[in-house]
Amino acid sequence: MNYQYQVTTFRAKQLQKLRNVTIHSPTLIQVLSGSKRLYWKEDAVALTHQRFLLCPASSSLSFENMPEKGPFLSRVFSFHHLPTESMMRLSNEHQDSSDSPLLKHDKALLASLDALASFDLSTMSSETQILWLMPLYQQLAEKGALQLLFPSQEASLSHKLSRYLALSPSESHPLEEVADKFAMSRATLIRKLKQEGLQYRELLAEVRLNHALHLMQSTPWSTLNLAQMCGYQSEERFSQRFKNKFGITPKEYMKTVTG
Repeated sequence: MNYQYQVTTFRAKQLQKLRNVTIHSPTLIQVLSGSKRLYWKEDAVALTHQRFLLCPASSSLSFENMPEKGPFLSRVFSFHHLPTESMMRLSNEHQDSSDSPLLKHDKALLASLDALASFDLSTMSSETQILWLMPLYQQLAEKGALQLLFPSQEASLSHKLSRYLALSPSESHPLEEVADKFAMSRATLIRKLKQEGLQYRELLAEVRLNHALHLMQSTPWSTLNLAQMCGYQSEERFSQRFKNKFGITPKEYMKTVTG
Protein backbone atom coordinates (compact mmCIF):
# COMPACT_ATOMS: atom_id res chain seq x y z
CA MET A 1 0.00 0.00 0.00
CA ASN A 2 1.39 3.39 -1.01
CA TYR A 3 0.38 5.76 1.78
CA GLN A 4 0.32 9.48 0.96
CA TYR A 5 0.38 10.34 4.65
CA GLN A 6 0.52 8.49 7.96
CA VAL A 7 -0.68 9.27 11.48
CA THR A 8 1.07 7.86 14.55
CA THR A 9 0.06 8.32 18.19
CA PHE A 10 2.76 8.73 20.84
CA ARG A 11 2.13 8.54 24.58
CA ALA A 12 4.02 8.71 27.85
CA LYS A 13 2.95 8.03 31.42
CA GLN A 14 6.26 9.26 32.83
CA LEU A 15 8.64 12.03 31.79
CA GLN A 16 10.07 10.93 28.46
CA LYS A 17 13.37 12.41 27.27
CA LEU A 18 14.64 11.75 23.76
CA ARG A 19 17.43 13.27 21.72
CA ASN A 20 18.43 13.15 18.06
CA VAL A 21 15.08 11.85 16.79
CA THR A 22 15.33 12.07 13.01
CA ILE A 23 12.27 13.26 11.09
CA HIS A 24 12.43 11.51 7.72
CA SER A 25 9.28 13.02 6.15
CA PRO A 26 7.66 16.47 6.39
CA THR A 27 5.84 16.21 9.72
CA LEU A 28 3.22 18.03 11.79
CA ILE A 29 3.17 17.24 15.53
CA GLN A 30 0.02 17.89 17.55
CA VAL A 31 0.01 17.62 21.35
CA LEU A 32 -3.35 16.39 22.65
CA SER A 33 -2.57 16.28 26.39
CA GLY A 34 0.43 17.17 28.52
CA SER A 35 3.19 19.25 26.95
CA LYS A 36 6.40 18.84 24.97
CA ARG A 37 9.57 20.78 25.80
CA LEU A 38 11.42 21.11 22.51
CA TYR A 39 15.06 22.11 22.25
CA TRP A 40 15.08 24.18 19.08
CA LYS A 41 18.34 25.85 18.08
CA GLU A 42 19.46 27.67 21.23
CA ASP A 43 16.08 27.80 22.94
CA ALA A 44 13.73 25.54 24.90
CA VAL A 45 10.26 25.88 23.37
CA ALA A 46 7.04 24.73 25.04
CA LEU A 47 4.58 22.92 22.78
CA THR A 48 1.04 22.47 24.11
CA HIS A 49 -2.35 21.69 22.58
CA GLN A 50 -2.58 25.34 21.46
CA ARG A 51 0.20 25.11 18.86
CA PHE A 52 1.44 22.70 16.20
CA LEU A 53 5.06 21.90 15.41
CA LEU A 54 5.99 21.85 11.71
CA CYS A 55 9.16 19.94 10.75
CA PRO A 56 10.71 19.52 7.30
CA ALA A 57 12.27 16.20 6.29
CA SER A 58 15.74 15.50 7.72
CA SER A 59 15.07 17.47 10.91
CA SER A 60 16.63 16.20 14.14
CA LEU A 61 14.66 16.82 17.34
CA SER A 62 15.55 16.63 21.02
CA PHE A 63 12.65 16.99 23.44
CA GLU A 64 10.92 16.00 26.66
CA ASN A 65 7.34 14.71 26.67
CA MET A 66 5.74 15.72 29.95
CA PRO A 67 2.53 14.18 31.34
CA GLU A 68 0.28 16.64 33.18
CA LYS A 69 -2.82 15.45 35.10
CA GLY A 70 -2.77 12.29 33.01
CA PRO A 71 -0.56 10.78 30.30
CA PHE A 72 1.17 12.76 27.58
CA LEU A 73 -0.48 12.17 24.21
CA SER A 74 0.43 13.45 20.75
CA ARG A 75 -0.34 12.76 17.11
CA VAL A 76 2.37 12.81 14.46
CA PHE A 77 1.28 13.41 10.86
CA SER A 78 3.91 12.40 8.30
CA PHE A 79 3.35 13.61 4.72
CA HIS A 80 4.57 11.75 1.63
CA HIS A 81 2.80 13.73 -1.09
CA LEU A 82 4.10 17.08 -2.33
CA PRO A 83 1.83 20.15 -2.46
CA THR A 84 1.15 21.90 -5.76
CA GLU A 85 3.33 24.72 -7.05
CA SER A 86 0.43 27.17 -6.70
CA MET A 87 0.08 26.27 -3.02
CA MET A 88 3.78 26.87 -2.46
CA ARG A 89 3.58 30.26 -4.21
CA LEU A 90 0.61 31.21 -2.03
CA SER A 91 2.43 30.16 1.12
CA ASN A 92 5.53 32.13 0.21
CA GLU A 93 3.38 35.21 -0.42
CA HIS A 94 1.84 34.94 3.06
CA GLN A 95 4.87 33.90 5.09
CA ASP A 96 6.12 36.24 7.79
CA SER A 97 9.70 37.02 8.80
CA SER A 98 9.66 34.57 11.72
CA ASP A 99 11.43 31.23 11.32
CA SER A 100 9.55 29.70 14.25
CA PRO A 101 8.41 26.11 13.59
CA LEU A 102 5.29 26.63 15.74
CA LEU A 103 1.85 27.43 14.35
CA LYS A 104 -1.17 28.45 16.39
CA HIS A 105 -4.11 26.14 15.81
CA ASP A 106 -7.61 27.10 14.79
CA LYS A 107 -10.88 25.18 14.39
CA ALA A 108 -10.46 24.65 10.65
CA LEU A 109 -6.99 23.13 11.02
CA LEU A 110 -8.15 20.94 13.91
CA ALA A 111 -11.10 19.69 11.84
CA SER A 112 -8.81 18.79 8.93
CA LEU A 113 -6.38 16.92 11.19
CA ASP A 114 -9.22 15.07 12.95
CA ALA A 115 -10.56 13.98 9.57
CA LEU A 116 -7.17 12.73 8.37
CA ALA A 117 -6.65 10.84 11.63
CA SER A 118 -10.07 9.17 11.46
CA PHE A 119 -9.56 7.27 8.19
CA ASP A 120 -8.50 3.67 7.73
CA LEU A 121 -5.90 4.33 5.04
CA SER A 122 -5.68 0.65 4.11
CA THR A 123 -9.17 0.96 2.61
CA MET A 124 -8.46 4.16 0.64
CA SER A 125 -6.76 4.59 -2.71
CA SER A 126 -3.79 6.92 -3.02
CA GLU A 127 -5.93 9.28 -5.08
CA THR A 128 -8.57 9.51 -2.34
CA GLN A 129 -5.93 10.11 0.31
CA ILE A 130 -4.54 12.99 -1.75
CA LEU A 131 -7.99 14.56 -2.13
CA TRP A 132 -8.35 14.67 1.66
CA LEU A 133 -4.78 15.90 2.14
CA MET A 134 -5.06 18.89 -0.20
CA PRO A 135 -7.42 20.97 2.02
CA LEU A 136 -4.88 20.83 4.87
CA TYR A 137 -2.09 21.93 2.54
CA GLN A 138 -4.28 24.79 1.30
CA GLN A 139 -5.00 25.93 4.86
CA LEU A 140 -1.30 25.88 5.73
CA ALA A 141 -0.50 27.80 2.53
CA GLU A 142 -3.04 30.51 3.39
CA LYS A 143 -1.29 30.90 6.75
CA GLY A 144 2.13 31.15 5.10
CA ALA A 145 3.28 27.98 6.84
CA LEU A 146 3.41 25.31 4.12
CA GLN A 147 7.04 26.06 3.26
CA LEU A 148 7.99 25.13 6.83
CA LEU A 149 7.05 21.57 5.92
CA PHE A 150 8.23 21.72 2.31
CA PRO A 151 11.19 24.09 1.90
CA SER A 152 11.81 22.38 -1.44
CA GLN A 153 9.37 21.28 -4.14
CA GLU A 154 11.31 18.07 -4.67
CA ALA A 155 11.63 15.17 -2.25
CA SER A 156 15.24 14.41 -1.35
CA LEU A 157 16.84 11.04 -2.04
CA SER A 158 17.13 10.39 1.71
CA HIS A 159 13.38 11.03 2.09
CA LYS A 160 12.57 8.57 -0.71
CA LEU A 161 15.01 6.00 0.65
CA SER A 162 13.73 6.24 4.22
CA ARG A 163 10.15 5.72 3.02
CA TYR A 164 11.22 2.62 1.11
CA LEU A 165 13.33 1.18 3.96
CA ALA A 166 10.56 1.84 6.51
CA LEU A 167 8.25 -0.56 4.64
CA SER A 168 10.34 -3.52 5.85
CA PRO A 169 12.90 -2.38 8.46
CA SER A 170 13.66 -5.94 9.61
CA GLU A 171 15.10 -6.96 6.21
CA SER A 172 18.83 -6.71 5.47
CA HIS A 173 18.50 -4.19 2.58
CA PRO A 174 21.91 -4.69 0.90
CA LEU A 175 23.12 -1.45 -0.64
CA GLU A 176 23.42 -2.94 -4.13
CA GLU A 177 19.81 -4.17 -4.12
CA VAL A 178 18.47 -0.85 -2.85
CA ALA A 179 20.49 1.08 -5.44
CA ASP A 180 19.08 -1.19 -8.16
CA LYS A 181 15.55 -0.53 -6.84
CA PHE A 182 16.16 3.18 -7.36
CA ALA A 183 17.62 2.62 -10.83
CA MET A 184 21.12 3.77 -9.99
CA SER A 185 24.50 2.24 -9.35
CA ARG A 186 25.91 1.62 -5.88
CA ALA A 187 28.48 4.38 -6.42
CA THR A 188 25.83 6.87 -7.57
CA LEU A 189 23.61 6.24 -4.56
CA ILE A 190 26.58 6.67 -2.21
CA ARG A 191 27.59 9.89 -3.96
CA LYS A 192 24.08 11.40 -3.91
CA LEU A 193 23.60 10.59 -0.23
CA LYS A 194 27.00 12.12 0.53
CA GLN A 195 25.77 15.32 -1.12
CA GLU A 196 22.99 15.34 1.48
CA GLY A 197 25.51 14.72 4.27
CA LEU A 198 24.45 11.12 4.85
CA GLN A 199 25.75 7.58 4.59
CA TYR A 200 23.53 4.66 3.63
CA ARG A 201 24.32 2.62 6.76
CA GLU A 202 23.47 5.59 8.99
CA LEU A 203 20.16 6.16 7.20
CA LEU A 204 19.18 2.49 7.52
CA ALA A 205 20.05 2.51 11.24
CA GLU A 206 17.97 5.66 11.82
CA VAL A 207 14.95 4.15 10.06
CA ARG A 208 15.22 0.98 12.15
CA LEU A 209 15.60 2.82 15.44
CA ASN A 210 12.64 5.09 14.67
CA HIS A 211 10.67 1.94 13.87
CA ALA A 212 11.52 0.65 17.35
CA LEU A 213 9.99 3.78 18.91
CA HIS A 214 6.78 3.16 16.96
CA LEU A 215 6.66 -0.51 17.94
CA MET A 216 7.01 0.24 21.64
CA GLN A 217 4.10 2.66 21.51
CA SER A 218 1.69 -0.15 20.64
CA THR A 219 3.03 -3.25 22.41
CA PRO A 220 5.38 -3.92 25.38
CA TRP A 221 7.87 -5.96 23.35
CA SER A 222 10.97 -7.52 24.86
CA THR A 223 14.29 -5.99 23.81
CA LEU A 224 15.17 -9.19 21.95
CA ASN A 225 11.93 -9.09 19.93
CA LEU A 226 12.47 -5.41 19.15
CA ALA A 227 16.01 -6.10 17.97
CA GLN A 228 14.83 -8.84 15.61
CA MET A 229 11.94 -6.77 14.22
CA CYS A 230 14.37 -3.93 13.52
CA GLY A 231 16.92 -6.04 11.66
CA TYR A 232 19.43 -6.62 14.48
CA GLN A 233 20.85 -10.06 15.24
CA SER A 234 22.27 -8.94 18.61
CA GLU A 235 20.07 -7.67 21.43
CA GLU A 236 23.08 -5.97 23.03
CA ARG A 237 24.09 -4.18 19.82
CA PHE A 238 20.53 -2.97 19.29
CA SER A 239 20.30 -1.65 22.88
CA GLN A 240 23.62 0.16 22.56
CA ARG A 241 22.68 1.72 19.22
CA PHE A 242 19.33 2.80 20.66
CA LYS A 243 20.94 4.44 23.70
CA ASN A 244 23.68 6.11 21.64
CA LYS A 245 21.02 7.57 19.37
CA PHE A 246 18.29 8.60 21.79
CA GLY A 247 20.10 8.87 25.14
CA ILE A 248 17.90 6.21 26.76
CA THR A 249 17.79 2.40 26.66
CA PRO A 250 14.83 0.53 25.11
CA LYS A 251 13.81 -0.71 28.57
CA GLU A 252 13.90 2.84 29.98
CA TYR A 253 11.83 4.12 27.07
CA MET A 254 9.28 1.32 27.46
CA LYS A 255 8.91 2.18 31.13
CA THR A 256 7.89 5.77 30.25
CA VAL A 257 5.19 4.38 27.94
CA THR A 258 3.73 1.73 30.21
CA GLY A 259 4.33 3.46 33.56
